[in-house]
Amino acid sequence: MRKNIVEDSGSSLKAPQGHQISAVYEDAEGLMELFVTYFKDGLEGGEYCLWFSPDKLATERAKNELVKAGVDVERYLTSSQLEFLPVNPLPEDLTLLAVVKELTEEGYRRTLSRGFSGFRTNLEIKYTGNSLQLCLETCGKVIETMALEKNKNITLLYTIPLEEISGRVLLELMEESNVFAKRKGKLKSLRSLDEKIELTTNFLKMEKDIEASNWTKNGLIVNMNHELRTPLNSVIGFSDLLLEGAFGSLNTRQSKYVSNILISGKNLLEIINDLLDISRLEAGEKSLNYEDVNVASLLEEVKMSLLSFASSKKVSVEIRVDISEDIRADKTKLRQILYSLINNAIKLTPENKKVTVSALKKEGMLEIKVSDSGIGLSKEDHERMLMPFIQTDFSTTRGYGGTGFGLYIAKNFVDLHGGKIWVESKGEKGSRFIFTLPINSKEII
Repeated sequence: MRKNIVEDSGSSLKAPQGHQISAVYEDAEGLMELFVTYFKDGLEGGEYCLWFSPDKLATERAKNELVKAGVDVERYLTSSQLEFLPVNPLPEDLTLLAVVKELTEEGYRRTLSRGFSGFRTNLEIKYTGNSLQLCLETCGKVIETMALEKNKNITLLYTIPLEEISGRVLLELMEESNVFAKRKGKLKSLRSLDEKIELTTNFLKMEKDIEASNWTKNGLIVNMNHELRTPLNSVIGFSDLLLEGAFGSLNTRQSKYVSNILISGKNLLEIINDLLDISRLEAGEKSLNYEDVNVASLLEEVKMSLLSFASSKKVSVEIRVDISEDIRADKTKLRQILYSLINNAIKLTPENKKVTVSALKKEGMLEIKVSDSGIGLSKEDHERMLMPFIQTDFSTTRGYGGTGFGLYIAKNFVDLHGGKIWVESKGEKGSRFIFTLPINSKEII
C-alpha cells in the first residue's frame, strides 16, 4: 500500500504508483485532471481501465480531455481496454471493504479474459466518519494480497472531496504517505505539502482542540446530571410533601414560598434534562427505539402532564385527532417533542385563551400542529426559535424564562425520525409550530 509511490518533478501531473492511491480534490476541474493522468498511465501500461463517471456529459468531457492528453480513446474503447460506467449509489448494507472486494474481483476476471496486464479503476468516497483511515488501510491490505495472489497489477484510486472531510479526518490523512492532493500543478503527498498549508493545519488543530473541549464539556454535563439530580429530587419531593400538609398545615405565605421552591426545582430539573439531551446529540447519539405509538393516547398523556401549568395560567388545551392508525416512532422522543411544543405554546398564550393541538394523516405522513394565542413571531424569528439558547425578543417570552433548549431538542428529534418542523405566524394572531413524521419510519440500527 505504501510502496512504489513516486512524485513528479516536472511541470505536469504524474500518477503516483501503488496498488491503492487516495487523492483529496477541491473541485470538478481538479478531479478531472487527476482522472485523466491516472487512467492515461494505466492505458499506456496495457491495463484494463474501468472509469466510473457521474453522467453522460461527464463521460464526454472525460473522453475529450483524454484526447487532449494524446490518448487514442476510440481505439481503447473498441478493444474494451477502456470502459465508462455510470456511478451508482452504494447499497446501505454494503461496507467499503465489501465494495472493494467485489470491484477488484470483477475487474480481475475481465482483465484475465481479455488478456490485459492489469486492472485499474476509481472509487469516490463520500464518508466523513472517524474510521476512514482504518477503512483505507484495511482495503489496502486486501488489494495488495489479491494483487500478489493473482500475479496481476491491481490499482484502485480513491477520490475524496475536501468539503466532506472533517478537520480531524483530514489531519489523520495528512499522516499517511499515500494520500495525495494537487498542489502547484503537481500531485503531492498531503504529508509533504509546503509551508502554505500551515495555516490550514493550524486551523484544523484548533478545530481538533475545540472538539476535545466539547468531549470534556459533555463529560462534565453527564457528571453534573448525576450529582445534581439526587439532591434536586429531594428538594422537589419534600416541597410536594410540605404543600400537601404531610408535616402540618402551612399558612398562605409559607405555601407561596414552598410553591416557589417547587416550581424553581422543577424548572432546574428540566434544564438539567435538556442539557443532557443536547450533550448526547452533540456526541452523535442518533439511536431511535421504534414501537407502535397511538397518537391520540400520547397527546392526552402529554396534556395531563401539563394540566397543572395550564390551569395556573388559566389556559385551556384543546386536542383534535383525525388519525386512527398507530405510527412507528420512538415514543419517548415523540413525547418530548410534543411536551416541548405544547409547553412553549402555553407559555406564549395569555390568560383565558387556548392552545389547539391537531393531528392528522397527510400524504402518508403524520402532521401535528400546535397553535397558541400569543402575540405572534416575526418572520426572522421563525428559524431562530429552533436554535439553542435563543428566545424571541418579547417581554412575554422573557417573563417565563427558560434557555431555549426545548425547541432545539424537539427539532433534532424530528430530524432523527426523518421528519420536518417549521413555524407559521401572522402578526398578532399567534403562532403555529408544525411538524411531520413518517407514519411507517424506516428503522435504522
